[in-house]
Amino acid sequence: MESKLFGTRLYVSLSKLAHNVNFLKSYCNISSIIAMVKANAYGHGDIFIAEKLQNLGVSSFGVADFDEGLRLRNHGIEGSIMVMNPGVYNLQIILENNLQPVIYNDEILSMLTQLIQNEKLPKILFKDTIYIHIKINTGMNRWGFDVSNLPKVISKLEKLKRVKIKSIYSHLSSAGNVKDDLFTQNQINQFENVCEVLQTTLPYSVNYHIFNSSAFLRQFEFKKPHSIRSGILLYGCINNKNLHAIAELRCAISDIRLVNPGDTIGYQRSYIVKKKMKIGVLPFGYADGLQRHWGNGKLNFLYNDKLLPTIGDISMDSCIIDLSELENVSIGDDVLYFGEKRSIWDLAKELNTIPYEITATLSRRIKRIYF
Repeated sequence: MESKLFGTRLYVSLSKLAHNVNFLKSYCNISSIIAMVKANAYGHGDIFIAEKLQNLGVSSFGVADFDEGLRLRNHGIEGSIMVMNPGVYNLQIILENNLQPVIYNDEILSMLTQLIQNEKLPKILFKDTIYIHIKINTGMNRWGFDVSNLPKVISKLEKLKRVKIKSIYSHLSSAGNVKDDLFTQNQINQFENVCEVLQTTLPYSVNYHIFNSSAFLRQFEFKKPHSIRSGILLYGCINNKNLHAIAELRCAISDIRLVNPGDTIGYQRSYIVKKKMKIGVLPFGYADGLQRHWGNGKLNFLYNDKLLPTIGDISMDSCIIDLSELENVSIGDDVLYFGEKRSIWDLAKELNTIPYEITATLSRRIKRIYF
């Protein structure tokens, strides 16, 4: 009954999460999993997800920025936390909180050097190894050192006392697109060549990772044992028979009313009623993860196998759906946004988007219920 206190609820199955983790672990060439829990674990709830993953034996996590990393640390997550997008002004706080920054350009590397050589870090940090990650660019052209610059980067890092490279990685730009398979394999081959060189250059072993969920599922070739950075695969928001989608979002109808021809619905009076209708109000709007332009039939909810279109513009805290075809529907009844009977993959195709965008934009004010 406690769940009924909340009009909009995201139900998250931890057993399905475990199934996906075990499927990933079954692949023999994967040496470890780096679980991507950035963006509130793609909307599923970073703390609960990270705790469950930790219990399942996952010990490495990826976040976007220092604030996400601090949140995990402050809630007792003990594993390695890789901060993928550090900045020159937050590098110090990252290191002071036992987070592991990604070094991806000369400016970040210079700040790291300055902090260490000028002793701006607490001396207690230097009792242990300071772990960092190096990102290289193999074609994504976002963050990362070009391959040609890597020897200079390694040379500079070797001069920094107690700094150790935990991993070197790159990012595939379109591993899910069959048309780009040659480009993807070229990225992998280029990265593999880097691994070969560094194995003979560095005096210690490092981890390597370039595979994302799509590269793993499509079984691209990578000859050496390596890690995988997995996000969407863990959450099952991908069209694959071996995976289970871990979440279902339900929303309770908060009001029902009858409207007459000539009436208008919502802001801007964007929907004009043409015949007598029964409409329902849902406490779910663009502050919760919907998009304003999904009104007027672009988005449908599911109720007892019937699709119910939105009418009028999406509001900040609500949207309105057409209930005219339903006879036995009441205030408090749930409609389905996505879940077992309506895959998030299908919903994403209907909305001309991707599952990532649907889940990652779900507001923290939506109640997460774990079972």
